[in-house]
Amino acid sequence: MPGLPRVGLRPVEQADLALLSRWDEDPVIGALMGRRFVGQSPAQWLEDVRHSRTSRVWMIEWEGRTVGEVELAQVNRRAGTAEVRVCVGEKALWGRGIGTAAMSALLNEAFVVMGLETVYLRVFTTNLRAIGLYERLGFRREGLLAPSSRRADPAPVLLMNLSRSRWLARKRREPALC
Repeated sequence: MPGLPRVGLRPVEQADLALLSRWDEDPVIGALMGRRFVGQSPAQWLEDVRHSRTSRVWMIEWEGRTVGEVELAQVNRRAGTAEVRVCVGEKALWGRGIGTAAMSALLNEAFVVMGLETVYLRVFTTNLRAIGLYERLGFRREGLLAPSSRRADPAPVLLMNLSRSRWLARKRREPALC
């Protein structure tokens, strides 16, 4: 993926909570990603993240700005699996490759640093931009879930996964992937 912007990932800090809250309350982002802070304060969420053995969250830095966040959730080291999530919260920056670069950095963390074997994700079938990003990175479609009435899902949910071997083979072919 030539020409990806340079992004950095750093741990979430207390000072990021206002930004995360703003993104969480944005109706467009909420419709695509769901809401993070429903039933839990941002401060409690951060405390939980800091002590979690099954979740890691990083902020995305681009050109000196914090522009989004990525997450490994449901980390199961024994099975070598985790769920991935990416959100570029600054909508004016959508379409610039930041999400692709951030997801590439996250996949490097998952597969190279942590040694996981498979990552997976869930995405609404209406989120075509995200599905395109995931497919460009090598994710494969694995299944489809009906919308959850309990969560008031706006559309069916597509399940996708990516294996470590497929990611590493792709990285060898396309060195620009972190």
